[in-house]
Amino acid sequence: MTSKNSTHLTCLCGAISEPASLLNGPEFPITTSICHCNPCRQTTGSLGVSFPPLTSSPSAVTLSKLAAYHSSDILTRYFCPTCGCHCFLFHHQWNRWYCLGGIIEPNPSSQTKDVPGLKDTIKVSLHEYVLDTIDGGLTPLLLSLGDRSIPTWSAAPKQGPFDLLHDTVHSLSRKSIDAISTPKEDSYLPAKCHCGGVSLLIKRANYTSSANSDVSARYIPSDPTKWLSYFCACRSCRLSFGVSLTPWALVLPSHVFNAKTPAAIDDPSLVNNKNNPLPVTFGRLACSPEANPGQTLKHHWSSPDVCRSFCGKCGASVSYWCEKRPDELDFAVGILRSEEGSMARGWLEWVWGKCSSDEESIDREISEAWMGSAEKEKKLNG
Repeated sequence: MTSKNSTHLTCLCGAISEPASLLNGPEFPITTSICHCNPCRQTTGSLGVSFPPLTSSPSAVTLSKLAAYHSSDILTRYFCPTCGCHCFLFHHQWNRWYCLGGIIEPNPSSQTKDVPGLKDTIKVSLHEYVLDTIDGGLTPLLLSLGDRSIPTWSAAPKQGPFDLLHDTVHSLSRKSIDAISTPKEDSYLPAKCHCGGVSLLIKRANYTSSANSDVSARYIPSDPTKWLSYFCACRSCRLSFGVSLTPWALVLPSHVFNAKTPAAIDDPSLVNNKNNPLPVTFGRLACSPEANPGQTLKHHWSSPDVCRSFCGKCGASVSYWCEKRPDELDFAVGILRSEEGSMARGWLEWVWGKCSSDEESIDREISEAWMGSAEKEKKLNG
């Protein structure tokens, strides 16, 4: 186990900083659940969120720097308005404060050859709101961690050990796959944050088109009608989402459109009209006041050539754009609104087991479960 004194709580830009003494417990890992509910996914852009409990509220100074988003009558979520990182949650009914697991940051001074680094910040105790995902999301891959069988709940945990059998969880992804219909070339996938301030349309991939001939081969999936998807465990992505494992879909910026253009608003049936939506602007052009009308997108330049975009109202991570590859875009999977479920299998081709920057993971148990997912996925779904 690792002492919590070797860490602190922070966001990507560093504007938010709290001592780890706020955490409820002297050592890591901290036992907590993973929530898979729609609001958690759609306010962060992730596929699941952990909430380590705190002993008290963050300081008044810290709270004054945060943006508050009331996702329900009983929950207020706090995110950094500069970099978009979700940092804290307050449960009004329980009068309890929580942080997001991804903002637990190892102190540089603690990372020496004589002191073991932080391996796991959390120890997963259960999965909740699994049915919100429709397809099970990541849950089928995280049912057995270490020597533990992880209980699963359809919604909020109640009395008893569980209310959702593991066999039922496994069946969710199979049902989702069976429900996938033949893709239509000019169809669009809605992408929307929790508050709806960011509302976009992602056009179906078509890597057989000559227009995409200059795309790097390493980004082209085996199914040319899908977008390649993977997870990242790097520090920068973790501290911009607030979660330790961030899901990305590699899409072409030219295939992302504004769902709030006048024509789409006046006649929603035009959403699937390829001549209707206006393209969304990313990178340096997105910083213009005239860019992306109607959208609540904000942008954080986490390095001179990297622009991370998020919703300025609810804080949902949206995209990662890099000047070194301007014709490619990493898009946050958690805000996709696919009918077949949170993994959007009809639109995305997951690289099972691929975890970028896995050496930076602060939740090795979870990242290693994902890295071993290829065999599990083949066994479960063929």
